[in-house]
Amino acid sequence: MDMTLPPAVPLPDPPPADRPAHYALKPETWELIMKEYREGATAPFLASKWRVSVSAVRAQITRRKSTKRDWGDAQVIAQAEAREAELEAARRNSPEAVAARLFSGLPMPAEDGTLEDGAEDPAALARMATLASGRAMRGRLWAEARALGALAETYQRLAAREAEAVAGGGGVRGSGPDGALTVADLPLALVLQVLELGAEELVALFRHPPEGRPDPDRAVRKAYWKMYGFQGHYLTKANYRQRATESWIETLEGALAAAGVPLPDEGRLRGWRLMSDADLMEAAAKAMEG
Repeated sequence: MDMTLPPAVPLPDPPPADRPAHYALKPETWELIMKEYREGATAPFLASKWRVSVSAVRAQITRRKSTKRDWGDAQVIAQAEAREAELEAARRNSPEAVAARLFSGLPMPAEDGTLEDGAEDPAALARMATLASGRAMRGRLWAEARALGALAETYQRLAAREAEAVAGGGGVRGSGPDGALTVADLPLALVLQVLELGAEELVALFRHPPEGRPDPDRAVRKAYWKMYGFQGHYLTKANYRQRATESWIETLEGALAAAGVPLPDEGRLRGWRLMSDADLMEAAAKAMEG
């Protein structure tokens, strides 16, 4: 058996356009080639693309230490550092961190729950909120500045009330227990002004403040809205009863007329009963003029 191998078939030469040109490339050009290698390109592909030999590409890889592992490590480290910078920025801009900067140096509750000197005084709290609002404005934190400004106004009102309560003869004292004001202590002009308030004005006066804002009159507002709801339900049911009564009277009058029975003499009452709401308002106004 003949074990002689057939003669080797010579490989065809690559096209002239794909042959290495053996250019003397500048370091900047080799850096571009190495960048593509670090990002995933193979040495044969780069040799064909840039018309350099594969051995030259590998030599540059070794000389410049442009291994893909080193490139991957550098990328991971850069991404980790960027992520850490993002987390640090998020921590720096968190509501807790912003509040800590706004109230830095101001008296605040201690860790054990006790308050530093003056921190529980509404006047001191108003000054703290005003200072923090100013810091927020300088930092262009407009929403925080507005909220702190409103908080300062609330504490100022609380401080004024406390000052009136603890004042001696110079304070406003009423006839109620412990000098509390009562309706009898109010000027009659003020009482009349309250009685003349419309529904929209009353709703605006007793509207609850925004969530989170201190409200020393919360119990009063809650009592008003409870009374307001009761009156609304009562007036609605009274209106239903009036309409039902009017409908029943109209039905009875129709039945009497159909039977030829004369209607009872109501005198002036019938005219009042058939008046519209606008007619009633006009009659009441004329009576007041007279």
